[in-house]
Amino acid sequence: MLNDDSILQADRGKVIGFGRVKVPKVPKLGFDHEIPLLSYVVIRRDDGEGYIASCIHLQIDGYGADSPSACRDMIGSILFYLRENFMCANCIDAAWDNMYEQVLSNPQSGDLWNKYHALQYRLAKRGTCTDIHPAIVNKIQSLQNKVHRLEAKLSAKESEFSDLESRYSELWDSYLHEITKSKLMGSMIVEECVV
Repeated sequence: MLNDDSILQADRGKVIGFGRVKVPKVPKLGFDHEIPLLSYVVIRRDDGEGYIASCIHLQIDGYGADSPSACRDMIGSILFYLRENFMCANCIDAAWDNMYEQVLSNPQSGDLWNKYHALQYRLAKRGTCTDIHPAIVNKIQSLQNKVHRLEAKLSAKESEFSDLESRYSELWDSYLHEITKSKLMGSMIVEECVV
């Protein structure tokens, strides 16, 4: 069963990788929420038009010519969704309810979870470890340090802005720019296994 490639075939292409993303708290930007690890799969499109990174928990996709660019696009969309979802301070309960509704199983997410687990077990059968929990703990600490440095950097720029809304938007844009430059989301935890 695990040797049969058809178990990795999804409706939009073949699942070739999977991973998890940890979104950091950024209190200075008004995002002080502990988001659980989000799992995703990477799909090579059947039509040959690139790749899709699909966050199974939030049902948010990213598209790109290669796997890393699809992941970056997905992560940018996740961050946009989270920012919009938690924007209203008086609606936090509704924001969490909204996120919970996103993760409820449906036929598409159920199929992607099956592909995620099929690839995970296929890799385990080959002797490839896909659970790097000690590394995650170290990466979380590194991530927290990067967030603190970024907050300090952004705080220094904060006095340059007078309008609160434009300041928030500018800081968020700086944050997005900062986390998307260099390696695949260098200030986020992104694990990825691609076969």
